[in-house]
Amino acid sequence: MSDASRTGVSSRRTWLLIAVPAVAVIMGGGGLLASAFIRSPEEQRADAAPPVATVLTAPVERRVLTSTLVTRGTVVAANQVTITPVVEEAAAQVVTALHVKAGDVVRKGQVLAAVAGRPLIVLPGRLPAYRDLKPGDSGSDISQLQKAFRTLGLYRGGDDSGYFGSATKSAVSKLYSNSGYDALRTDGADGRTDASAIAGAEDAVDEAEDAIADVNAQLAASGITATERATLKRQKARLVKQLQRARDAHRLLIATTGPLLPHSEYVFVSALPSRVAAVSAKVGETVPDPFLTLAVGKLAVSVKIRPDQVDLVRAGMEVELASETLGKEAKGTVGSVGSLVSDPKGVEPAHHLMRVDVEGTLDASWADLEVRVRVVSAETEDEVIVVPVSAVSSGADGRTTVSVLAKNGTVTRVEVRAGMSGDGYVEVEPLSGTLSEQDEVVVGKS
Repeated sequence: MSDASRTGVSSRRTWLLIAVPAVAVIMGGGGLLASAFIRSPEEQRADAAPPVATVLTAPVERRVLTSTLVTRGTVVAANQVTITPVVEEAAAQVVTALHVKAGDVVRKGQVLAAVAGRPLIVLPGRLPAYRDLKPGDSGSDISQLQKAFRTLGLYRGGDDSGYFGSATKSAVSKLYSNSGYDALRTDGADGRTDASAIAGAEDAVDEAEDAIADVNAQLAASGITATERATLKRQKARLVKQLQRARDAHRLLIATTGPLLPHSEYVFVSALPSRVAAVSAKVGETVPDPFLTLAVGKLAVSVKIRPDQVDLVRAGMEVELASETLGKEAKGTVGSVGSLVSDPKGVEPAHHLMRVDVEGTLDASWADLEVRVRVVSAETEDEVIVVPVSAVSSGADGRTTVSVLAKNGTVTRVEVRAGMSGDGYVEVEPLSGTLSEQDEVVVGKS
């Protein structure tokens, strides 16, 4: 065999000698790899077992503990006034003009709308409107009307308080003139009937005065007999009485005629400015009932309290208000807590209505908004030791305890007396052992 052939054989043998151990290594490695994926039954059970529970703790705190109720409420006006004008003389109760919409601010002397072409005017006053106010009338509503006219600069006195006299009539005429309307008069028209009646009364006075003047002239004449003089004196006495009646009738006619304020054309509102809460009327349609609703008085907050919460609140408690919409906060107090309200149809859950009176005045942007209401129902006088409610437990022996976890992992039970609770925390007083702010108490396991 040649050297080349021997060399080739030698090379192949060398490769074979090297390759065999490599295959063995690979096979050995495969065995190791396979063994990594094979688990014994004990190992599988260990993997399936739940993890060891972790103790959850919370720090002991020392602070003033506050008990609060957090709920939602709606900002509303203290009172609402519904208005439905009725123009008795109109052939049809048709809305001919609307000057306000929901949310608008209403001010004294403002014309809200018109029905059958006649205005509806807002005036300040607590006594509700209940009658036509006419010349010659008297009463507390007339006095209220005069005060309203003073605030509008239409009346400076001149009539007795509570009497609808000439000065009050003048103020009524000015009110309508400023509103762009003609005032209605007691004869229901343009005053011609009243003017004719007053002219007739004046004529009656003049006739009686002339008749008395004639009699006086006859009594002054010479040559009349005693019998004639006596007759003339009796005639004069009758004429004097007749003149007095004519003058009284004339004064009464003047006092009871002229511009008036019909019941359908004015409304007294106790607090102005107020706000239009709702408008049901539409121009061109008949007057609905209610026509419109005014929200009157300061804005307050109405809260529906669940029956299980009602014992937590009472009048006078401090309240914190927050509007997420406006990004504003306000304070107030519980004004009242109503009796239980139940819906007979069961649509709305039973509740108590709580009114929150706001400190100061909320601006109109708060109206009708839903706000967060936080009522502070109780507060400790001084700082006390508090722990989460979940940290306190009661044993079969009736003792109340908390479990304190030490840094070395040991747990010590400390008997405590529980006090006031609030916002998920409870006041505790240690009866055995110690409890301080550096301690961690067990609240559960994870």
